[in-house]
Amino acid sequence: MWAPVSTFAQITAVLAALTITAAITHHLTRHRTAGRYHAAVTAAVDTARRDDLTGLGNRAGLHAALAAAVDRRRPVAVILINLDNTHTLVGRVGHRAFDELLVLAAGRVQHLASSAGAPVFRMRRDEFAVILPHPGDAADHAARLVAAVAEPTDLHHARHPTTVTVTACAGVGVFTPHADADQRRALVRADRAMRAAKRTGRGATAVFDPITMRGTGGPPAAPTDRGQA
Repeated sequence: MWAPVSTFAQITAVLAALTITAAITHHLTRHRTAGRYHAAVTAAVDTARRDDLTGLGNRAGLHAALAAAVDRRRPVAVILINLDNTHTLVGRVGHRAFDELLVLAAGRVQHLASSAGAPVFRMRRDEFAVILPHPGDAADHAARLVAAVAEPTDLHHARHPTTVTVTACAGVGVFTPHADADQRRALVRADRAMRAAKRTGRGATAVFDPITMRGTGGPPAAPTDRGQA
């Protein structure tokens, strides 16, 4: 017959089981807490880099994405898209309807850009940016993005529900990590190309030319509403 287990041995076994259980519980609790903290930090960073109206990335998100391109040592193209004549349009349909237009335009740009693996960002009220991982396709892609923005749009929040067509201009700037020390130069170049396109006329696109579009070393232009052209 089996000898009965002593009370001391039983107590020792129970204490050992409790110790092990406590250790496992403590480990799991710490793991869950760390996981929740990491998730909260990730969510906060994502929120800080996202535009409230359109859900696209914002200017901070763009710079983070360009910094990541530096780390990967891969060239990228920045396409800057600025809507034309927005002051007149806002005066016609109102701010609420214009916000509706921006959301719809952002959706079109994002849909088209996603097919090329290109993230989209809202830079300011009437301006978007796309980071294209294949610079060789940038000019054609910019033209397609401008065409997508120009599709007729039904606005239900206008003073009088209506269909509008808004044009945009786009500029392309290429950033090459091994040649450029500052990733902001891609944005500067795209901005200068976009300004050149604006001078050409509505719906135009341009690729940065270092000979005709000087001033590549300066910071990006201060945020202003350039949608008057």
